[in-house]
Amino acid sequence: MVEGLLALRGQPPAVDTTTAESVALDLYGLTARATPLEGERDRNFRLDTSDGRRLVLKFIDPEADEVVVDGQSAALAHIAATAPLLSVPRVVGTRGGELVGVVPLAGGGAAAGGGVGRGGQGSAAVSCRVRLVSFVPGRLMQEVRSPAPAGLLRSVGTRIAHLDRALVGFFHPALAQPIAWDVRRAHALLPMLAHVQPPKLQRTLRAALDPLEQLLQRMRGLRSQAIHGDCHGRNLLVNNAGDACVGIIDLGDMIHAPLALEIAVTMAELLTDGNASLDEFPELLTGYTSLQPLERADVEVLYDLITARVALGVLIQVWRERDGAQTGSDLATASEAVLEELASRGKEDLTQQWLDATGIQSVRMGRRRVVPADLVRRRHNALGANAELSYDQPLHLVRGEGVWVFTSDAERLLDVYNNVPHVGHAHPAVVAAIANQAKRIASNTRYLDTRIIEYVERLTETLPPDLDACLFVNSGSEANDIAWRMAKSHTGHEGALVMTFAYHGITDAVTALSPAICARVPPYVEQIAAPKMAPNDNAAASTTGAAIAATSTTSTATAPLAGADIANVIAATAEADVTNAIARLNSRGFQPAALMIDSALTSTGIYDPPPAWIAPIAAAVRKAGGLIIGDEVQFGLGRSGSHFWGFTRRGYHPDIVTLGKPVGNGYPLGVVITRRALLEKFQRDTGFFSTFGGNPVAAAAGLAVLDVLDKERLVENARTTGDYFARRLKELAQTQPAIREVRGCGLMIGVELTDRATTKYVVNGLRERGVLTGSEGPLGNVLKLRPPMPFRMEHVEIVVEALNATLSASRP
Repeated sequence: MVEGLLALRGQPPAVDTTTAESVALDLYGLTARATPLEGERDRNFRLDTSDGRRLVLKFIDPEADEVVVDGQSAALAHIAATAPLLSVPRVVGTRGGELVGVVPLAGGGAAAGGGVGRGGQGSAAVSCRVRLVSFVPGRLMQEVRSPAPAGLLRSVGTRIAHLDRALVGFFHPALAQPIAWDVRRAHALLPMLAHVQPPKLQRTLRAALDPLEQLLQRMRGLRSQAIHGDCHGRNLLVNNAGDACVGIIDLGDMIHAPLALEIAVTMAELLTDGNASLDEFPELLTGYTSLQPLERADVEVLYDLITARVALGVLIQVWRERDGAQTGSDLATASEAVLEELASRGKEDLTQQWLDATGIQSVRMGRRRVVPADLVRRRHNALGANAELSYDQPLHLVRGEGVWVFTSDAERLLDVYNNVPHVGHAHPAVVAAIANQAKRIASNTRYLDTRIIEYVERLTETLPPDLDACLFVNSGSEANDIAWRMAKSHTGHEGALVMTFAYHGITDAVTALSPAICARVPPYVEQIAAPKMAPNDNAAASTTGAAIAATSTTSTATAPLAGADIANVIAATAEADVTNAIARLNSRGFQPAALMIDSALTSTGIYDPPPAWIAPIAAAVRKAGGLIIGDEVQFGLGRSGSHFWGFTRRGYHPDIVTLGKPVGNGYPLGVVITRRALLEKFQRDTGFFSTFGGNPVAAAAGLAVLDVLDKERLVENARTTGDYFARRLKELAQTQPAIREVRGCGLMIGVELTDRATTKYVVNGLRERGVLTGSEGPLGNVLKLRPPMPFRMEHVEIVVEALNATLSASRP
């Protein structure tokens, strides 16, 4: 609710100078002359004491929360300890040593002899909290008009950076206070947009706040700490010459927030107050980053943070005016001019200017660079001329960060293809976990180690209770190989059921179970098909009933069906398909040991069938004595967005689950999870051991991935971003006839295009526009969109824009 936001409620206590001087004497033992100072929520007085000192006495807003009041005192004490020379207020204790004193004040206004109050003349005495702090000399930066004197903006940036460094490690419940100016709470004020006049200003504000949802998503992943949160021209003090910042005051709006918000607030306020111009901000950033480095992600949100903050100021003013306050401010006019100037200068150009100022390597998306021919030749010599390279224009990648990868010549590309860095490229938590464990020991699993035990316990907590034991290897291929061996050992059978055009790995055994790469499928392997229909797709039901039957290897096409009949047809078709596949195996002398299924149906074409499809298949396999192996290498750990495990979304209960490198964010780690009895029998029969599989470093990586998934709520992100991604792609399909269908879920989405040649053209066209994707499916005509899990809504827009541009461009 709007009313719950600070700075939209409360008012300074009505205290006069006589009362202030009396309190100074009674509570602090000071004989002083009081002079009123400005204050938004507190009543402030400068005290000139008889011994020549200057102090500030603050009568605290009676509606201020006790926790917040205590937090301000604690913050000032923290700064005094960590940065004793920093020019900020210092708390002066009462005679009794308290940081906050309490004094009785008579009711009524100042004219009645001083007091606080809500009650009017003659009300009873009430208590008021007071705080005494040192006076920081200097004049307000607000008095310095743009352009600022040379060096001032750099000095301001340096001073704010000093304060932020001093606040590192400070934590207090007060940092969660609901400040109205905090852009993360902008939703509470959005209803005020409807009351903004004139209409032109309203449109300007709407445009400024349009990226809010994406901005809030991006802010969640930024470095955060305690920040001042209100460094504007009335809280920044400068010297007499106006060319250096000499102090910072008023920590009343301190919050725990991204560091980027600190500098963005300063930029927004200096612009609207007329204290600085856009052209002066590189100096501000240079000064700030000379002490407090910013990351690329911090700088890349500055533009949207600034526009949101400026727009928010107008909404707060509208709220106050509707609540009866007389603001007498021209903030709306100034804010509109600032937003128009920002828009005219452009987000991309300004962000690039700020990246340059902070010393972050300048990169732009999609710049075409020719990889040196010598490097390609050397690779051919070292790895063989037929070693696969992605894209017509190969990439020389040198680093990754989150959902981005960077080439040797500083080209930045959005990674919408690689699922291996599950929680993002080079995630610092995973990197730190690997490094810390590697510094201690990287032994094998013949030794006791608590890391691997903890990992098994954490991992199996997310699974059905009967899947309670793990076997470790180094990759998904190895995990599937062991799972297949385990199934044959347990059942005594030799036959396999897999999906049409399935892929399960590169070992000899699982290559045979991978029709996508196996040139000649052996006689002990049979394929079954998935229905080509998304769940609950009633709109498509009337036209795809025939297609469902057509996917079966045995059925013939039927007439289109109504949506209500789809589930029955799916189940009947699947039952007939698997029954016939098992019969064909039997006719060649094989009984099924297992059905192995990639829960994402990735290489099959990225379909998302309803549980009605898998139920009769699972029943038939078990009736024939086979096990079900859930290959979760690509779909596990929350990629579906709806469930942590893909088999749960599919609606089947596996006997064995396999995981690959995404489980360690790219560190060599493969896991086979099954029932303890089944695992122990396999161990007795084979004496299986993998020297490197399940070593403590791999376990540390796996634990870190689980921690990041939980702390950053990446499964929820896969759902919300995935839903948004699919919706935006379907909207694009309405104007791009080359898009036949959008399917999948979460962050595993397939876009079926007209043919293989078109898909290859699109994959390379997207690469040239700074977006990495791949292709999939038996016909090679499905665009595979499978990004790292921190992929957000703003990244969706980059992909949709690049895809639209690629499909709209003239093909050579």
